[in-house]
Amino acid sequence: MFGLYPAGPAWVRHFNATSSATDIQQLLVKHAGFTAALFHQPYGVARGFVIAVRHGFVVMVHERDAAELELVVAPDVEMTNLLWSHSNGYASQWSARELKALTACESWEKLLKLSGTRFAAACTALERAIDGTIAPPAPEAVVAAPVAVDRIVSSSFPDDDDVPWLPSDYLQDVQFAEGLSCDR
Repeated sequence: MFGLYPAGPAWVRHFNATSSATDIQQLLVKHAGFTAALFHQPYGVARGFVIAVRHGFVVMVHERDAAELELVVAPDVEMTNLLWSHSNGYASQWSARELKALTACESWEKLLKLSGTRFAAACTALERAIDGTIAPPAPEAVVAAPVAVDRIVSSSFPDDDDVPWLPSDYLQDVQFAEGLSCDR
């Protein structure tokens, strides 16, 4: 149903589900950090409707209102283009600076490793959403950093002319010699 994607078969994983597409979408958004998508078709007609997106990977469904869903996890269009370039020998067309700007990775090795990790995480999240074992991530412990008090800003100055953030020695008269070099 979904066909082939330019990134290749190693970057596509198929799933089946009996839940509705919107239910799976809500689970992925609520518990797995995905962003809800608008059921658009980035690869064209009959290539899948995107229901959720995370870190360069999309979850697509073959038909929005089907009784039994066929789902797929695949790279989004931008990531697909990068992966296609690498797998077809065009990796040299991308400089390290471009890779970093597009993906925050400085090399193909780092990009492929990060993409593989993110692809596996997206597949695991969808798997858990389908079988009902998905749970929200454990809240991270928040450590309160000590607040440094700025003694100049926090203290008031007498007769400060409505400029409380300036130190008392800031507003001093400076003597200029007549005829500075920039006057010429």
